[in-house]
Amino acid sequence: MLEKLKTQFSLDIVSAVGTWAIVAISACYFMLVSPSYGITSFIIVASLHLCFIVLWLCSTGKMTNALTKTSKVMLLSVQYACVLSLFVLVPLNYSAILVTIWCTLLPTVMPLRKAMLTAPLWSSPLWLIYQFHWSEKYAFVSAALFFMFNIFALIMVNTATKERQAKEHANHLNRELLATQKLLSQANKQAERVRIARNIHDLLGHHLTALTINLQVASRITQGEAKEKIETCHGLAKLLLSDVREAVSEIRERSDIELKDALMALCDNLPRLKIQLHFDDNLNINEVNTADTIIKCVQECLTNTMKHSTADELELEINKVEQGIALNISDNGKPINHFDMGNGLRGITERLALIDGHVNFVHDKKGFRISISIPQETL
Repeated sequence: MLEKLKTQFSLDIVSAVGTWAIVAISACYFMLVSPSYGITSFIIVASLHLCFIVLWLCSTGKMTNALTKTSKVMLLSVQYACVLSLFVLVPLNYSAILVTIWCTLLPTVMPLRKAMLTAPLWSSPLWLIYQFHWSEKYAFVSAALFFMFNIFALIMVNTATKERQAKEHANHLNRELLATQKLLSQANKQAERVRIARNIHDLLGHHLTALTINLQVASRITQGEAKEKIETCHGLAKLLLSDVREAVSEIRERSDIELKDALMALCDNLPRLKIQLHFDDNLNINEVNTADTIIKCVQECLTNTMKHSTADELELEINKVEQGIALNISDNGKPINHFDMGNGLRGITERLALIDGHVNFVHDKKGFRISISIPQETL
């Protein structure tokens, strides 16, 4: 529960809300104690402050992953309109702090370079309104200071975003590397077991077969006690040959790839996402290519969920069925208005097509679900 609260209310959001609260409370207090303003003005100012912070929080939450760029721009536009209205209604130029809070969201809808080039446009109303509407003597100086604050905020937010993305990318690569290492380790063990089984079959098996044949021939051309001894040896040789064949078969059967270990490495320590893995212990995979395809598909699903979904929980279920393997991945993300099949999902489809597998994507009120089937022949 504590970890979830930390995720929902990070330090930067708490500090922004705290700053907003000081600005809003002081402005509302000024409206109450000043005889120049009535209750109507107070309600309007309070409503504008509340509308601003609610929309700002909506723009910073995980639900923004499901919004289109147009929707994000509209949210930012309404927030900016609230700030401009407050400039007109409240003669306190430190209300421009709200613009600094607002501009931290600009990198989510435009590149940093564009945001900095347009900064004079969305920073200048502070000077114009307080210079000509409120007749403030040093409005230009205040506007210049807040302009530099806004530039500084943009640079810091962009730097923090790049650092976070680099860290997430590094963690993502590390999980991929661990999963690949485990898969390669399993593949090497499988190859070694198969080599040993083949050598036992080719060398010991062939020699025992020759010995059995020779003993059988010898038993036919001998008489008496010697024949009994040869027949006994023949029986032991046949028994030993049978044991060798069983041992070879057992070694080959135990050459299955342990896919579960690789999947656990891939799903471990994912930021903001809780994974529930259900793996059928009766599932056996001998083909490295099939195991690698499953790993890559799961990896792409996890990446898509973290980048584009509002989900914080994901369930991964792999079962052995009569037709082969059934892989189901589902999350608790909120529904979106329009679903586009991006490069990641197309990549899943293309990978599965190479092993005659099939995939189905479903997005509804319950979240996003991916159903994958892999035929028995490819295991």
